[in-house]
Amino acid sequence: MVTPHNTQAIVLAAGKSSRFKTKKSKLLFNICGRSMIMYPVKALEALNIPTTIVLGHQAEAVRQEVTQHAQAGIQFALQVEQKGTGDAVACSRTTWNQENILILYGDTPLITPSLITELIEIHHTSKATISFCTTFVIDPAGYGRVLEKDGKIEIVEEKNCSPDQRQINRINTGVYIMKRAFLENNIDKIAKNQLTGEVYFVDLIKMACDQGLGVTVQPVAYDYVRGVNTLQDLWEVEQIKRSEFIKHWMSEGVRFELAQSIHIDINVKIGSGSFIGTGAHLIGDTVIGEDCFVGAFSIIENSKIGINTQIQPHTFIQDSSIGEEVQIGPFARVRGNSEIGNDVQIGNFVEIKATSIGDHSRTKHLSYLGDATIGKSVNIGAGTIICNYDGVKKNRTIIEDNAFIGSNNTLIAPVTIGKGSYTAGGSTINENVPAGSLAIGRSRQQLKEGYAEKIKAELVKKHSCACITEDIGKKNAQSTLDEALGFHGAIKTTNITDQI
Repeated sequence: MVTPHNTQAIVLAAGKSSRFKTKKSKLLFNICGRSMIMYPVKALEALNIPTTIVLGHQAEAVRQEVTQHAQAGIQFALQVEQKGTGDAVACSRTTWNQENILILYGDTPLITPSLITELIEIHHTSKATISFCTTFVIDPAGYGRVLEKDGKIEIVEEKNCSPDQRQINRINTGVYIMKRAFLENNIDKIAKNQLTGEVYFVDLIKMACDQGLGVTVQPVAYDYVRGVNTLQDLWEVEQIKRSEFIKHWMSEGVRFELAQSIHIDINVKIGSGSFIGTGAHLIGDTVIGEDCFVGAFSIIENSKIGINTQIQPHTFIQDSSIGEEVQIGPFARVRGNSEIGNDVQIGNFVEIKATSIGDHSRTKHLSYLGDATIGKSVNIGAGTIICNYDGVKKNRTIIEDNAFIGSNNTLIAPVTIGKGSYTAGGSTINENVPAGSLAIGRSRQQLKEGYAEKIKAELVKKHSCACITEDIGKKNAQSTLDEALGFHGAIKTTNITDQI
């Protein structure tokens, strides 16, 4: 593999993430849809730089994450006991095979290929033994301070800083490149720190200066090299990343109603002319076509939205494909690898799960459609429920083209509604309906003329005797009321209407 100036990379990912105060390693936390560790790994992949990752805390979990999402060829080294950054680098020595060794931390998700390239070029042209990046910050707490005096450079970790040194706001970013020969000759010469007992990799910079070797310092903007040590740092970094993505899509013709409220992930793609409403979440591998409308507080996750589709507010679409010129919502849910055709209308309070719907079909109100295949130009009446689960397995329902499902239908799967068939409102359908048929599955209505007034009269009597039940007491209230109304035997006040 051809690499920039014979360079390979070591990514330090062995730390315990103690300041996160969580059970999970901070390197596994997602930032805009990508785990923290994968940001520097992907930057190195873009430059074809062979990479070794030094694992330690939760080593297997971090290894699995990298193996799952990185290109083939990543190597791993293990730091069994966390003894400092110098020891972590030393643990990777069996993988060193290039002239220059680039070293960076796994918790720097804002680092870019261009920054890495610039550092490598400066290191090459200056013929330095060590080159590293520095930056200036208002609050340097948590970072090593960069001291320079009489042409010599030294980095002092914060734990070892004097009160005066703590006021220095020039900090070490943790991005270095050095000659492999120097690293091999000096890595084992780093003394343990007297205060912490750890081996600090940064001590190599002072050692190089003391040996009269060239050290080059490259100033960079802080936002590219921010380390993530706390959950607040994570939040700040994610805001920067989201802003980058939103600015990019704005430049591509996408309008964001309230940009600072939008959640957008790294792999999201949006077509020009689209509108993204306040509080929308665009998550995972989501693709939104041109001239789409995504209403406020909608969530679209791992889904594809066709051109000129309208997603009304408070709609949740997950793992599904939506066609062109579709209208969905508000307050609708589409999930479970559903496939929606073109010119389909899915209205408010409709849930669709693992279902395909053909072109020009309608399901506008208060329905659940699960595990179904629905054809073209089908009308689903309000309140339709597909009963897809029998307590053991999910069963499929087939509704063929041009069928009309009446309101308040219950379709008990497995069942097929034939092409062009009708089902009457209020029906329970548990048998197949042949094409072109009318299915009626409901109880026969009974009429008793003149009974309404009798019911009203009995209810008035019941209400007028309420005071009697209160005076006599709860214990004998029912029997006393029955006697007062003259009811005996089978007729009771609790079932007046049933007995008429």
